[in-house]
Amino acid sequence: MKKFQVFLILLILILAAFLRLWKVSEYPTGFNADEAAIGYNAYSLLKTGQDEYGASWPLVFKSFGDYKPGLYFYLVLPFVKIFGLNELAVRLPSAILGILTVLLVYFLVKEIFRDLPFAISYSLFASFLLAISPWHLHFSRGGWETNTATFFITAGTFFFLKALKNPKFYLLFAICYLLSLYTYHSARIIVPFLLLILCLINRRKVFRRQFDYSKWLLVSFILAFILALPLLPMMFSEEGQARFSGLSIFADQGPFWATNEARGEHQNPNGITAVVFHNKVISYGRSWLKGYLSHFDLRFLFITGDSIERNKVPEMGLLYFFEIFTVAIGSYFLLKMKNKNKWLVFFWLSISPLASSLTFQTPHALRAHNMVIPLTIISAFGVYKILQWTKENMSSIFVIGLLGYCFIGLLNLCYYLRQYYVEYPKRYPLAWEHGFKELVELVEPIQDKYDQIIITDRYDQPYILFLFYLKYPPEKYQPQAKLTMRDRFGFGTVRSFDKFEFRKIDWEEDKKTRNALIIGTDEEIPDDANIIKTIYFQNNQPVFQIAER
Repeated sequence: MKKFQVFLILLILILAAFLRLWKVSEYPTGFNADEAAIGYNAYSLLKTGQDEYGASWPLVFKSFGDYKPGLYFYLVLPFVKIFGLNELAVRLPSAILGILTVLLVYFLVKEIFRDLPFAISYSLFASFLLAISPWHLHFSRGGWETNTATFFITAGTFFFLKALKNPKFYLLFAICYLLSLYTYHSARIIVPFLLLILCLINRRKVFRRQFDYSKWLLVSFILAFILALPLLPMMFSEEGQARFSGLSIFADQGPFWATNEARGEHQNPNGITAVVFHNKVISYGRSWLKGYLSHFDLRFLFITGDSIERNKVPEMGLLYFFEIFTVAIGSYFLLKMKNKNKWLVFFWLSISPLASSLTFQTPHALRAHNMVIPLTIISAFGVYKILQWTKENMSSIFVIGLLGYCFIGLLNLCYYLRQYYVEYPKRYPLAWEHGFKELVELVEPIQDKYDQIIITDRYDQPYILFLFYLKYPPEKYQPQAKLTMRDRFGFGTVRSFDKFEFRKIDWEEDKKTRNALIIGTDEEIPDDANIIKTIYFQNNQPVFQIAER
């Protein structure tokens, strides 16, 4: 049986690896600005020991003024060294960690439900569902920091449970949780709550009076404290809070004006009744609750997914449609089960959207990504119960029903793969900034012919994509790097370097320039311009028109 279990988990890992690694540098089609920023800054560190702005080996990268936690940049660095500055080097670490998370979930479920006779079967189902999960696959195939944070949170939770039997694992637990804090902003809110839940559920084992046990616990917390020290000033500095200040629910003035409007309907706007029932606390609290609960909306989870095109596949939820039933069945029977560790799964699920719910962009698949772990565990228990019913009732109706359900599941998987590889690039061409690679490949060999090259800023952060694909020498770029003032979302940009200028194309003015290459959209460049090349999306719509002056 043990050999058969090893065989099954190996098959699942092979499947997970195939789904995450096959043509990972080509799909998703295009390469977004955040990925390019990670790759170019890693390249800059390799070449100069400094990021794009000249900061030496930073823990937080200024990037577009959003101050990204730096761990994923450093994970990408050796891959850039090995493979060069390209899409594969940026995406491969995330894909590898995604595969390892599939394996971790197998061990995590075994550890959570180790006292139950079906723990092994249950863990195999959980691992398999995560291997094919649209939510997990999507964020494993891009250069996403959130996928890395989910890996470390999952690993830290597993090592905490292992430490209840062998306290030496507390060291690994502390390191993994801390690494998640250095990887992605959301982890800094989720991890403390998850740690609190783990300690409360296992309080008798955590706070036992045994010297050897207490020693390792104390050493781990001292290590965690020391490693967390560099993080604290960054979290509370103006730069550290820049991203949150631009995206928090308090940046949205809607609840504030709604409060004033509601008070204005009272005869005395400053009276007790108006103040008690219409105030900012209630208004923003309602906004937060709405955003939090939106992450459990069935349409978000199973039908439409995120509203942001980069974070979803067309006409797909974040989970498969067939999992509506497995999640419902799994939730019901897990709650009925007499096992205290079940509360870890449900509490984990309940805190997962906390960071995302504090922003005005909700629901958000990226910031709530670690929801996929508890949801997969719950769904896997639903699969186990369905198979158990079929085994206990070996009638033709149950068998036919099970086969039909498996067929629906297979159709769901095939539909997802088609949507991802065929429809996604056509339906959401702007999501991954398709066309920049082809554009740079065209511009690079002819750039010396022109005194000025003007590129539209219609697409997100074009400067970093040019730096990435040109492999522009960081030592030449760093003195030129000048970030604009951050906008209301907390982002700035770089308007120029060398002979490249990034701004809105004003053809009536720009056509007066001489010996220039002007690159804009089809709306910015008229048909009667001297267009030397048009670059198209996969849906045959023009993305860039390149004109000479």
